[in-house]
Amino acid sequence: MRTEGKALSWKTIGGLFALIAVLVLVTVWAQAYYSKKVFYVEGIKYTQYADFGQGKLEYRAFLNRGEPIYVQTGEDVKRIVISGEVFDIRPRGVDSGQRSSYEVIFPEGKTYLVKPFGDREFLTYDEKGEMVLPGFRFSSGGIGQDGRSDPAEPRYDPSELVQAADAWFHVPNGSIGFFLLALGIGIMNGCFFKYEPFQRFMFHMLPSNLMIDNPEPSDFYFFMCKVGGIFGMGFSLWIFFAHAL
Repeated sequence: MRTEGKALSWKTIGGLFALIAVLVLVTVWAQAYYSKKVFYVEGIKYTQYADFGQGKLEYRAFLNRGEPIYVQTGEDVKRIVISGEVFDIRPRGVDSGQRSSYEVIFPEGKTYLVKPFGDREFLTYDEKGEMVLPGFRFSSGGIGQDGRSDPAEPRYDPSELVQAADAWFHVPNGSIGFFLLALGIGIMNGCFFKYEPFQRFMFHMLPSNLMIDNPEPSDFYFFMCKVGGIFGMGFSLWIFFAHAL
């Protein structure tokens, strides 16, 4: 009996240390991940990779899905370089008390006017003053190779270039609220699946059992706890990958 007690004690202590270590690692990862700011170009998420000083920054996508993007900031002109192509972005004054509009000059000389719309959205106009609506894109081969439904559409969405050039338009990297929600649901359902004391505790917390003396859960209840725990953990993973990242 004494040996069994010691074994259980060490097992419990080891489990607590393992849980603390996992929580520390998750906290460190979450702090690093959600403290970043990101922007999107062609549906690919970019984060800052290097700061070369004097306003020159390099951004890269996760797993190198797209080409590196280099941004040179300046008071009058911001410059973006993608695969050797140079895009100049010039502010064009403030419209109707809103934020500044921008001229985006493509390497071939075409100029697009990007006007603010709402808080962080934009409308794009071509040189004729006609609105440019980006068509859908489709994969045409390898990573970073996209086709466009309209051949006349610019290679890159001018409004996305404006967002890439100014860190003010970069957005948080995912949602820490959904991350905490997914973490909480995952832990609770993991306890439902594995730990009988937790299953019994939740059974006695049911309103229908509070007024009954010494209620006992059935085998079917324990079975449904495990089934529900599996589905709950799956649901938490869906929240994490669909909304938290």
